Amino acid sequence: MPLLISPIDGSTMRQIRRYGIELDVCPTSGGVWLDKGELEKLVTLVSDEASEAEADRSRDRGHRDEDEDDFDQNRRRGGKRRSRFMDIFDF
Repeated sequence: MPLLISPIDGSTMRQIRRYGIELDVCPTSGGVWLDKGELEKLVTLVSDEASEAEADRSRDRGHRDEDEDDFDQNRRRGGKRRSRFMDIFDF
């Protein structure tokens, strides 16, 4: 496989694969390039995650008591789950 050269500074780029999406990253500038079709995969990933989160919220609204409300508020403050979108760009 040929090495990719960054158009910004000419350094050799790294290839990172997460959730089936391949990113080409310049290690010095932090620039990120996507291959054909990768942006659509990224949009689909974010859209699916948002739909799952909305389904979880609507399911939880139907049955709560005071103890559950206190537990959920504490979980939101410190234990919020990190999104896949943020995980993809954490390198």
